[in-house]
Amino acid sequence: MDFSFRRRPLGTLYLKYTLMFGLIALAMFGGYVVTGHTLIWNTDALNQHLPLMAKYREIVLNWLHHPFSSHQAWSWQMGIGTDTFQVYSYYTIGDVFAYLALLFPAAKITLAYQVIIVLRMYCVGLAFIYFAQHFDFSDRVILAGTAVYMVNSYLLYVAVAQPMFTTTFMLFPLLVIQVERVLKGGSAWPLTGAFLWMLVANYYLAFVVGVGTIIYLVLRVATHYRRALDYGKTLLKLVFATVTSILLAAVLLVPELLAVQNSTRAGAEFANGLKTYPLYYYLFLPKQLINGGDTTFMFWSALGLAAIVFLAIVYVYTRPRQYPLLAISLALSLVMLLIPACGAFFNGMMSASNRWTLLIYLPLAMTVCVLLQNVPTLDQRTLRIMILATGGYLLVLLATYFFQNDDDLFVPVIFLLVSLMIISRAIVHPGPGSERWLLGVILANVCFNALYAALPYNGGFANDMLTRGQYQAITSQRYGGLNQGLAQKSFYRVNTISNNDIINSLKMYNDLTSGLNAVKSYYSLQNKYVGAFSRSLGNVQYQSNIPLNQLDDRTVLNNFLGVKYLFVQSNGDNATKIPAGYTLDKTTTPIINYDQGQPSNAKTAADLTTIQTSRYTTKNAFPLLYWQDTAISQATYRKLSATQKERALASGVVVAGNQVAIKGLKKANLAGEVKKLTATLISNRLTPVKASQLVQTDPDETYRLTFPDLTKKAVAKATKGSELHVDVSSIKFTPFSMKEELAYEAAHDQYMLTNPGSTYNAKFARYQNWRKLVLKGAPDKSFTITLTSSKGEETITQPKQSILSFFKLVTDGSLNLGYFGGQLPQSVGVTFSKLGTYRLKYTVEAEKLGKQYDQQVKTIQSHALKDLTFKTNQVSGTITTNRTGILTSSIPYSSGWTATVNGKAVKLLRTNQAFVGLRLPAGHHRVVLRYHVPGLTLGAKVSLVGLGWTLMAALATLVFKRRRAK
Repeated sequence: MDFSFRRRPLGTLYLKYTLMFGLIALAMFGGYVVTGHTLIWNTDALNQHLPLMAKYREIVLNWLHHPFSSHQAWSWQMGIGTDTFQVYSYYTIGDVFAYLALLFPAAKITLAYQVIIVLRMYCVGLAFIYFAQHFDFSDRVILAGTAVYMVNSYLLYVAVAQPMFTTTFMLFPLLVIQVERVLKGGSAWPLTGAFLWMLVANYYLAFVVGVGTIIYLVLRVATHYRRALDYGKTLLKLVFATVTSILLAAVLLVPELLAVQNSTRAGAEFANGLKTYPLYYYLFLPKQLINGGDTTFMFWSALGLAAIVFLAIVYVYTRPRQYPLLAISLALSLVMLLIPACGAFFNGMMSASNRWTLLIYLPLAMTVCVLLQNVPTLDQRTLRIMILATGGYLLVLLATYFFQNDDDLFVPVIFLLVSLMIISRAIVHPGPGSERWLLGVILANVCFNALYAALPYNGGFANDMLTRGQYQAITSQRYGGLNQGLAQKSFYRVNTISNNDIINSLKMYNDLTSGLNAVKSYYSLQNKYVGAFSRSLGNVQYQSNIPLNQLDDRTVLNNFLGVKYLFVQSNGDNATKIPAGYTLDKTTTPIINYDQGQPSNAKTAADLTTIQTSRYTTKNAFPLLYWQDTAISQATYRKLSATQKERALASGVVVAGNQVAIKGLKKANLAGEVKKLTATLISNRLTPVKASQLVQTDPDETYRLTFPDLTKKAVAKATKGSELHVDVSSIKFTPFSMKEELAYEAAHDQYMLTNPGSTYNAKFARYQNWRKLVLKGAPDKSFTITLTSSKGEETITQPKQSILSFFKLVTDGSLNLGYFGGQLPQSVGVTFSKLGTYRLKYTVEAEKLGKQYDQQVKTIQSHALKDLTFKTNQVSGTITTNRTGILTSSIPYSSGWTATVNGKAVKLLRTNQAFVGLRLPAGHHRVVLRYHVPGLTLGAKVSLVGLGWTLMAALATLVFKRRRAK
């Protein structure tokens, strides 16, 4: 098995592939069409891929029409403000397919997005055909390998959920071919081109594919070229291709790497703290190989190929010396699948995500090609090994089936047995038809897998797709239509209430279509300072890719970020948890659902509960930029609780780094802003519980957090009009061992047998509980603490380590139970989700939001930067001050910002942990803030050097070739 760069006629092969792709595409995407769905996933595609493609299309068209005008590097509509380059560079700039949207009118962008998805998949197949034709395979064998390569659980998912990932399935075969060309003494230029595409497409995927290419290079040299290679010349070519491509791509790479370093992703816990995977992962990994309709991945270990892959793997290992590269690659892949650290390494030293498995589909598809090519020459010994291996594999599947019933495996097992029967017949009764029959079985297998994954009847992936016309309906009714007609005379932001879904059952993380400046944003890279700000204020909604979320409905935080309008759905969660100072402004026409949520004693229409979307507004929104002459030192700030830090946003400014900037400023008065309340935790067993050593042994045990101080009239009166927070400064959770948890579960089961004559089947109950715990991945560090008040539920959650990108290590947090205009509640409900030992340190605090706060807000508003003017990548205004102070803002801090005051450059400060600020002396000032992409200029200079180097190298190559030709 060796590469050959001899040209062969491919026209007929590509025509056959196109016809085959039509059949596969019908199975892969037809299920969505016939059930009224689109190819638009309701999470990342809805929030990121489609709207960003639409926005980027506008930017490119604007550039084509006005190539010499300045282009937007900063967006006020991506969260509270974002560098557009770091967003678009991850999703669209390097995606060659995204530019095809330019061929479609703006009104047809959803059609463009879906057509491009299908085209991507067509190109995946083309890439494999181009790869496989370098071997001595027949057309049928290549087509069979292509079908296996194209249709797997990984691609069935990412094709519609993460379309840019399909590019890697094109890149990796091309990189292998060009590496092979260099190893055979060929030109390094094609490899340079492939490397450049890889680096430009997406830096994260470039890392994965780049490491995969290095592994291939090492294994290929070790197994094939060890003695025959000209190491010096080959190394020079590889270095040339690598250096040249990096230089050319530097204009993207330099700012991208700087963005990663300054994002919330930096410093994530390696492998989410996992040393090994949970038991269920190892139990169910074998069935993943052929479970092609599965889109519920375990740590992204998707696999899910045509069933014949198992037989192909067995065949390769009957002849490991003949196929050493395939044998070593697959063995190495298996070892890597078993170790979380491997997944974490490929995932940028973060979570143990096995997205790197995109690399193993190429060798797996090649094993199928090798098997099919050699079916006519198989012997009885190989057949016996295949039969025995299949029998053993089926026993493993049977064992996992009894542990977790999985009917999805039934059809793949049938295809496995049919494939084995055809191979058996080809060995016993040799003939020319086996290759054709196996191709037919493979096509039937992959088409079934694709169709099964797409159909919605068994909870298939189609249930997660938007229906036809839904995207347009969502964009026009993002806030129930209440966003329409809002004036933008002054800068403001908008927000929603936590866990309150306006668009039912959809995760609306981004707002890129309404034209409003929404606080919430969902991107892979987020400003690290904003993330640190959110965490220091104890925002329990924090996620690394959604750092602010909905601000946990906190009054001061909403005001500080300039949130003027809140949109609330009356039948959603936390609909009454409205921050202080926000009053009803407008509602949609009320709807009455007579079949749900109505009181049983209603007599008239007035007694019925209506459903509507409401818009609330406030006069307490802070300006975008404002002057403050009161400051809080870093030493004082560090001693504050999360609630006190939030409340202090209205009292003074904190400046990061050298405290010389606040010299001469008045010291902020923080007295009386937050009042601590005593609290007692009481079990539903009516006994007090120590939070510092809470042992939860009964899954149904609940608690109440009571506030004895509030029984005193003076305290109750003093805390009227406050937001109630439970500030948890420390959480440590230790789960029970499996043995201990089973014992407590058994005790609980027996405790619940209260009726006469009840018996307890200890053996069966133990098995049931053990199975339940294994499937949940117990014991693990995840937990949820829920507090319930009249305003709704508030939770602090330690996610499971299997959550991957959404994993965070939770050690503290501040739970906002809501604003109470009257007296605070005297108790709230508390539940713990897991059995184990909780060690909690917390304080209960009432954040007073009365006259003092209102006066502070009015003072801040009176000190706003006047005549605020927005231009591309620039904001400016004027202000007159009678003494020295700090101009602060809610503009996220970045090294890309520069400032001038009265035409002179001044040093920027980082205020309130995360925001742009600067020191202003007394007088009248014109302030101008300008933004440029950090690292873009340096990257452009490096790329220019790279371009010059490339042109010289190309010229030298041409001269050398001509001399050789003479």
